[in-house]
Order: sequence, then structure tokens, then C-alpha cells
Amino acid sequence: MEPVVLRLAPLEDVDKVDKASRSLMFVISDIGFFLSHRLPLALEAKRQGFRILIAAPEQSDYDILKHYGFSIYPIDLHRRSRNLVKELRCLLSIFWTMRKTNPDVVHLITAKPIFYGGLSARLLGTPTLAALTGMGYAFTHQTSKARALRVAISMLYRAALNQPQVHALFQNCDDLAIATESGFVRRATTSLIGGSGTDLKKITPKPQPVGPPIVLMPCRMLRDKGVVEFVEAARLIRAQGIEAEFRLLGDPDPNNPTSLNEAMLEDWVAEGVVNWHRHTSDMDTALANCNIVALPSYREGFPKTLIDAAAAGRAAVATDVPGCRDAVIEGVTGLLCEVRSAESLANALAPLLVDPVRVRKMGLAARTHAEAHFDIRQVERAHIQIYEDLVKRRV
Repeated sequence: MEPVVLRLAPLEDVDKVDKASRSLMFVISDIGFFLSHRLPLALEAKRQGFRILIAAPEQSDYDILKHYGFSIYPIDLHRRSRNLVKELRCLLSIFWTMRKTNPDVVHLITAKPIFYGGLSARLLGTPTLAALTGMGYAFTHQTSKARALRVAISMLYRAALNQPQVHALFQNCDDLAIATESGFVRRATTSLIGGSGTDLKKITPKPQPVGPPIVLMPCRMLRDKGVVEFVEAARLIRAQGIEAEFRLLGDPDPNNPTSLNEAMLEDWVAEGVVNWHRHTSDMDTALANCNIVALPSYREGFPKTLIDAAAAGRAAVATDVPGCRDAVIEGVTGLLCEVRSAESLANALAPLLVDPVRVRKMGLAARTHAEAHFDIRQVERAHIQIYEDLVKRRV
């Protein structure tokens, strides 16, 4: 397993190739996610001679992409839409963008770009890297709505991915198994890269903060991330008389059906059970100011939260679910707890909160693990090799 981050690099470092002979198009639904998880990869691809094209819905972050000399193409994509007319417009906008630009390779990130970009690439004969970063809401819930959505999504995945021009990339073995058993990738090439990695020179171990221990949960404020269980675990631990601060870090996501609203978050703050801070791109500082990182998520691809925590030398407590258990070595770099169980989360956190020596030891082991498995440069090399192989298929 290997691993990809953020930070605006100086232009002189990324403009070494002005006349790239090959073009690589990223089709994305959220520029913020691209900047935090895939920007270094795009910059490395540029250094390796690819002209970078970005197909994305119009957002304020366009200027950041233009800063790096990327070519931007607006597409009519709405993340939460279920309207058939809007979805058809999305498909057509991606198809015509790809037809007009004729990229040598397309890299599709998250579900809708994979569905519609994959169908478009199939019609146009364009080699494709499809990054399945997690199976999402339809595969983590058992409601009638989720089951119906799962059927539709499975059909779209088969249409988009089940072809020899596709290289499907997974972040954990469980997601790969689901895709294989469901017939999504029978004719495609598949491989595993464990997460997006991190820059080990930018996120580095710092001394543990002094005073009462701080437990940090950095993520989008979603029920599926386990935020409610985190808050309830904080209540349970405080009822035991253990002194600690529980800190949420991140924004709600109105495009996600499990997003929490700001009023609920503010109520928890007013109650005094947790502190809440909005998202920051300076994860090095955020992680330096905590002792333990918690992620009681219901399911992940391979969470960058835990990758960054390991790079910062912080012990982690996470749920024993796909993605999370791949990023934590039980009893060595952190602890695992039961999913959807505040009590299990509290039982895992409580002994660490009163044992700073063990927490520091786990943090040292986590950094060693990050250096061996989560270096962003490993991820970049793996992706560039896939791009090169796909270009050869087009020739």
C-alpha cells in the first residue's frame, strides 16, 4: 500500500514543462477536495510532461487552479442532484468537454465524475483512471432509499468501469472486493493505493501539548463520520471524571445527506461538551495542538485524517471498519473501536487519556508507519506509472 496533499507551491517550481506533449484531464466534483487531496499529484504530473486540464463545476477556487497554469473547463455538475434532466445535462457537458479537448488520459475522482466521465470516455475511446475513494452512503446504509440508490449506482459503475480501457483504483481491499463481486470491474485493470498520502516534510511530529489532553476529530461534520458518537463519548468520559478537551475541526457539507447543521454544533459548544472550529488547511498546526486523533467513521476509503495524524506522530482511535482499520495498527499506532458505538469509543479513549506515556509511544510508532507507507512521493510515482501505461494504450 502506498499513498497524496495541499499547499500552494511557488509557480517557478511547477512550470518546468511549458510545452507538454500529453494531456491529462481531471474530472472532479469538488475543487476543495481536489486541492487538499490531489493537487500535489497534478503538479507532479505537470513536471513529468503532462498538460493538466481540469473539468469541474464553477466554483470560487478556479483562480487557485489557474495560478498553477492548469486549463479549466466548466461542467454542469451538481453533487446532490437526483433530477434526471440535470443529470443528463451533466453527462452531456462532460462528454462535449472531453470530445473538444481530446485528452490522452482522464482521471475521474468520486462517483458522478466516474459515472458520466466513464461513460463519455467509453464512447470516445479515452483511456481512464477511475479513483473510487470509498463506496459512500448507498453502501453504508440499509434503508430502502439507500438500497434503491445502490442498485442504480451499481448499474452506472458497470457501464462506466467494466471495459479494458479503464484502470480502477481502490484505497482498501473491502471496496475492491465489493466492486469485483458486483461485476463493476470485470474487464478493467485494478490496483490498490492506500489513500492520498501526505507530505512528510510539511506535517511533522511536534511535542505533545501540556495540560489536559486534547482529542481532535478533523473531518466534515457528517453523521457518517461518527460526529454524534464522538460527542456522546465526550459526555461519557466526562461523567467518569476524566479531564480532557474534545475538539471538532471541520465544516458541515450541505451537499451530503448526513450533514449536521451549524445550530446543532453550536448547541454542543454551548453545552460545554465539545469545542468546534471550522476547517483549516494548516493541519500541521492543528495536529500539533492535540494529543490524540479520533475518527469513529462508519466507513472510509482510506482516510487522510488518519494518514495526517500518523505523519504528525499522533495516536489515533478509529472504528474497526474498511479504510479506518487499514490506517491504524491496533495496539501499536492506535486503537480500534466498534462502529456506531459511543460507549466503545469512550472505552478506547479513556485509558489513553490517563496514560500520556502510552500515547507518546503510539505517536512515535505512527510516525514510523507513516514514513514507511504514507509518503506522498510513493503515491505520485504509482499514479504517474498508471498514466504512462494508459497513454501507451491510446497509441
